[in-house]
Amino acid sequence: MEWVRGTKLGRGTFATVNVAVVIQTSSDQQTPLLVAVKSAPFSQSSTLQHERSVLTNLDGCPHIIRCLGHDITTEPNGERRYNLFLEYASRGSLHDLIRGDGAPLQEAVARRHARSVLLALRHVHDKGLVHCDVKLRNILVFNDDRQQVKIADFGLAKRASTKADGGEFRGTPLYMAPESILRGEYEPPSDVWAFGCAVAEMMTGSSVWRCTELKALLFEIASEEPLIWEGLSEQGKEFLRKCLVKDPAERWTVEMLLSHPFVAEEGVVIDGGGCACPVDSPRSVFDFGRMEMAFEGCHLDFPSFLEVCRGFGGGGEGGVPEVEVSAAE
Repeated sequence: MEWVRGTKLGRGTFATVNVAVVIQTSSDQQTPLLVAVKSAPFSQSSTLQHERSVLTNLDGCPHIIRCLGHDITTEPNGERRYNLFLEYASRGSLHDLIRGDGAPLQEAVARRHARSVLLALRHVHDKGLVHCDVKLRNILVFNDDRQQVKIADFGLAKRASTKADGGEFRGTPLYMAPESILRGEYEPPSDVWAFGCAVAEMMTGSSVWRCTELKALLFEIASEEPLIWEGLSEQGKEFLRKCLVKDPAERWTVEMLLSHPFVAEEGVVIDGGGCACPVDSPRSVFDFGRMEMAFEGCHLDFPSFLEVCRGFGGGGEGGVPEVEVSAAE
């Protein structure tokens, strides 16, 4: 495939993202004219290569971003770069739309978005994987007839029932589950928790947490109950409570949530194989605050949650130890 790098869309922890214009493809390829390309120096591309492997495994679900290929290029300065080609979401992410619109989603719209993401997560979990970074920035909106949403960014995904690297938190702190903070657990229930946080933001325009400082936020997630806005419908509040149960063993699974009346609308296929049918997901949304900007997807390297909390509330300068935030490959 011949292509030309276009406008820069953004920069993540592990790569830069650009629009790419496809000039020529082999006759057996059906590649759109515009694609998104995630690029990183080849020596630092293990996360991108891992993402390609995961997306290949997940291929076929209409609610998950499609991988369209990969290549390696040599820049004019001699640097080799790994490039991962993905579907281009012309409407950006839900986070982008939220920032641009300045108002939360209507609940009916949030229901449709939530159902699409649940169908994607069901496929992920059925394949024995955990996404590990579900959030509004990773839910992309496509300007097609259905204005679908699709889940993206699988660079931190892992096999279920396998240990994360010792001493590491992965994902975005604002969406981390209590068991991830306290015990370093990243399993399907952790995705459900993050999903619940994202759905709450869709409908209210704010996080379920009050703290804006990292160490205080981690303490709040581990020890306090999330804030669920009373202005939501009873169905909406009950749905979020099922997602945001502190004990992962008691938290509802994706399959259970798909049967909840908040998303299980009459005539919607949710119990077939694979991902079920694509559904409408209208445009939307608003700015829920600056916290996620500061807590962008990362690994947090420190020995234990107890060390983070040591001295918490002790007052005075330096009462809370510093936490090193790193983007480890």
